[in-house]
Amino acid sequence: MRRPLGNTKRLSWTLKRALVRLRWPGFAGAALLVVAAGFAWFALQPARQQLRLLETQRADLSARDKAHAQRPEPPTQRSQLANFYAFFPTTAAVPELLGKIQRAAQRNDLMLAKGEYKLTQERDFHLSSYQITLPVMGGYGQVRGFVNDVLDAVPAAALEELTLKREAVHDDALEARVRFTLFLGRE
Repeated sequence: MRRPLGNTKRLSWTLKRALVRLRWPGFAGAALLVVAAGFAWFALQPARQQLRLLETQRADLSARDKAHAQRPEPPTQRSQLANFYAFFPTTAAVPELLGKIQRAAQRNDLMLAKGEYKLTQERDFHLSSYQITLPVMGGYGQVRGFVNDVLDAVPAAALEELTLKREAVHDDALEARVRFTLFLGRE
């Protein structure tokens, strides 16, 4: 029975003999093989990782493209116009809108004693306009706060007129005339 140590010596002797026979061209070839293996490991491995990353990105973009292709058709001009008119409140909402205007005056410590109200409906225009003219008395900051609050609370309102009058230079109070136009959708 042979010992394993003897096999190791024989293998070692065979390798040494093969290396001696190869001489310098063999050493150069072996060195080139080692360099090629090192290059494959250190240079090509990052390229493989970059390739995996690009494949993942391509799959993500492909999924987005499919999702984009499944989007519904863009709205037509008629549907956009219908959506535009749906934004405006109807005449049934006027009491609620007037309540918002009243609350804006109360927040700014203004008293709305009387006002003029006028509903206008033109035949070719798809919206009605409701003009509200309000005389108010107060400081400039109060009047300005009132106008800002109304425009914030009632998006369908437009400030049409703002007239300020002061009786004397030293007076703090202003007489203001504020006219809002509420644009209302037809029912």
